[in-house]
Amino acid sequence: MIIVIDSGTTNSRIRLVEQNSVDIIDALKLEVGVRNTAIDGHNGQLKQDLANGIKNILERNKLTKDDINYIVASGMITSNLGLFEVPHIESPAQFEKFTEAIQMVEAEEFLNIPCFYIPGMKNKVGDSLEKELSVINQYDVMRGEEVETYGLLNQLNPDGKGVMVLPGSHTKYVFIGENRELLNCRSTLGGEMLKAIRDQTIISDSLDEKLVEKIEPHYLFKGYDAARKVGATRSLYHVRLLQLFSELNDNERANYYAGAILSNDIQALEQMLEDEEVDWMIIGGSEPLRSLFCHLLSHVKESANMIAATDEQVELATVFGATAMAEAYYSTNKEGSST
Repeated sequence: MIIVIDSGTTNSRIRLVEQNSVDIIDALKLEVGVRNTAIDGHNGQLKQDLANGIKNILERNKLTKDDINYIVASGMITSNLGLFEVPHIESPAQFEKFTEAIQMVEAEEFLNIPCFYIPGMKNKVGDSLEKELSVINQYDVMRGEEVETYGLLNQLNPDGKGVMVLPGSHTKYVFIGENRELLNCRSTLGGEMLKAIRDQTIISDSLDEKLVEKIEPHYLFKGYDAARKVGATRSLYHVRLLQLFSELNDNERANYYAGAILSNDIQALEQMLEDEEVDWMIIGGSEPLRSLFCHLLSHVKESANMIAATDEQVELATVFGATAMAEAYYSTNKEGSST
């Protein structure tokens, strides 16, 4: 058995996995992430909750630490706000480059079970920001999306070059070469903007807390087109006006709102692909963001070969990607010493 930890900004997931079949035996979701570290000024809460989660998942499956070959951890847990910082590797990065940079730690809080920390990736940039601020758009980083990307690639097996679209709190675009090397990435605050503007501005009264419950393409595209024509801030105020002067219901206004916000994410993707031809786009992430992106990308890129991952494929992506990297590392470092 192995344990897979995926820790993000606000949540963490612990999964018990059968090593050979990569079947998920048990899973636990914790409402703790590196946000707690940023707020508290230390990683004590993150460390304690993850430690308790590992003990919990062992106890309810009647296992001991000796039944676990290793733990593999990815995501923000490897950042400076996590439990053990692993430097980003630089793009372009093949699968082997990630496995070679894995760092192994045996820590008391994890019952001294070997834990393999997977690095994230940063874009390779020629010019320094100290010399030229205009190159800022070439910079980007990711942690966790590398395992998600390889997990989806292994399940969907596309040919040629493409882009992995991974919406979430931060939308991530990962540009992938013909040999499955990760060439570079781009990030936006799309998911956080959807929540923050809804919760912290006047239009919170015009939107239901659940936001989009059902995709309404007509209103989604109207919001998208409005933002491209009159700008994001004006089109967002439209949501307030639609509540006051139209018969649109909560869900229809939410679709308009999502289209307006995500228009900027689509613009970022278009800019990324200005000088590149891709053979496919894979859309991952959870619902409803996955469906929102599928509709919007179909609206603006009708000829694109788009592949929407299923719920099951998204759920398995991190596990498949992380375990593949961990197994590659484990097979060549069985006698490695702890850090």
